[in-house]
Amino acid sequence: MLEIQHKDVESYSHNGFVVSDTYLSDELQTKILNAYDEFIENNRNLTLEEMSSPHLNEGVGAKHNKSKELSRKFLEIGKSEEIVSQVKKILGDDVILWGMHCMHKEAKTGKKIPWHQDGTYWPIEPKATCSVWIAITDVDEKNGCMKFIPKSHKLGVLPHLQEDKVKDEGELKGSLDLKIDESSFDENEAVNCIINKGQVSFHDTYLLHSSDANFSNSARKAIVLRYMPSTSLFDRSIPNRTSANGFKYDFSERPIFLVSGEAKNNQLKDDNYKL
Repeated sequence: MLEIQHKDVESYSHNGFVVSDTYLSDELQTKILNAYDEFIENNRNLTLEEMSSPHLNEGVGAKHNKSKELSRKFLEIGKSEEIVSQVKKILGDDVILWGMHCMHKEAKTGKKIPWHQDGTYWPIEPKATCSVWIAITDVDEKNGCMKFIPKSHKLGVLPHLQEDKVKDEGELKGSLDLKIDESSFDENEAVNCIINKGQVSFHDTYLLHSSDANFSNSARKAIVLRYMPSTSLFDRSIPNRTSANGFKYDFSERPIFLVSGEAKNNQLKDDNYKL
């Protein structure tokens, strides 16, 4: 059963991330694996950016091939007490699930993701999001584990380059078409986030992170759940954004889900997603 301690919360605050010593329950791991594999099997043609929001039925831009039943399974995962109870230790009692993403890297072909800060892309103010990254397979340097710059979440928003200024052809383009100017930090300070199947990492919205390509013979499977405190605002007035691949991000009608406490000033728009 997943359980983070007070020392883990302190480490998250100090370093911008923490990896759980404990593992998700076998039951929850099985639910995640089954939903994930079904989603990937039905969506082999999708890019990584189009694998966002598997918990939503509509209005996400991507042409998911999935049933409402499969969307419901992902939403149940995001609302699971085992996960939410630990997120509350970091964000407080009032918590909203606002996003989810299947982070799939195929064997030999999954590309590098450049250094970035998540908050650069998201319509949330203040940006207090906690990303919960769940390893569905063992994850290490060979198959593209995440890399973090400890304490970088304390630097605030760093300069980013637009994709047309990014020259590295080995990097993933599209959803992450903003890349941090590498002169603004020291990559030698990076640490690899090596985690086992069923382990979970939690990281701050401003933490600098990236991942290398998958050089292994097996797919790297992971899913990330995005939570925010309801004291922050999911700002639906922010203009839509279109990535370099033509993927449209429209947050104006996106459903978000209260998983603990009160919604405060946030409009949930979740009437069509009642479990």
